Amino acid sequence: MKFQAQNLLAVPKFKTALEYRDKFTFDHEKIDSILDLHLDDMIGIFGETRYSNALVTRLVVRSLLPCNHGGVDAKNVIVIDADNSSSPYLYVDLARRYGMHHRSVLHKVLVSRQFTIYQLTNAILYDLPKRIQLHKPKVIVISGLLDQFYQDPYINISEAETLISQIVSALHKIKDVFIILTSRLTDNQITFPPLSRIEIRTKNVFDETKLNLSIYSKGRLRKVSMTEAELTN
Repeated sequence: MKFQAQNLLAVPKFKTALEYRDKFTFDHEKIDSILDLHLDDMIGIFGETRYSNALVTRLVVRSLLPCNHGGVDAKNVIVIDADNSSSPYLYVDLARRYGMHHRSVLHKVLVSRQFTIYQLTNAILYDLPKRIQLHKPKVIVISGLLDQFYQDPYINISEAETLISQIVSALHKIKDVFIILTSRLTDNQITFPPLSRIEIRTKNVFDETKLNLSIYSKGRLRKVSMTEAELTN
């Protein structure tokens, strides 16, 4: 009897234990199907603040869930809020959605606000390592990282790129922590070091806001379209 290869079941795909370790998902099928996130990853989310903040807050809250419920059992999350976008109301809403006590979630999210590029740089280069040792977070968020550089009327592009390079180099030295950087999309010429990133662009279609996401991951570009409701629900 001859084997009929085309009639055989497909060989199951195996993954390494590392691929399953400390995996993050956005709980959005369209995004999760093309973006594989783990601790030690660093990603950038660029676009209108309310959309990037919706994605970031979802990841933060989900990271607090136990591993068997899709989280990584994070005990603390550090948020360096450079654009004043961190919303306790959104944390409460998502906590309730995932069946978590909102007070517990708010207690575990440690927020620091920085108002100048020099405060921000100092906080990341010198204060953050101490906070990591003290609180042992599994997730760090730096929101509006580039916004402060765009808005400073006195800084030149060369100085901005030097400071940003120092910041990203310092962040790359942090181990076993998932790092999220956010900023608005602009036409500014400041160069940002390469990393996996999501760029969100909006388009009004009739009564809906349509979002086009360009997802750059591991050297590949994928595009996803969704409505505002799909992203925020």
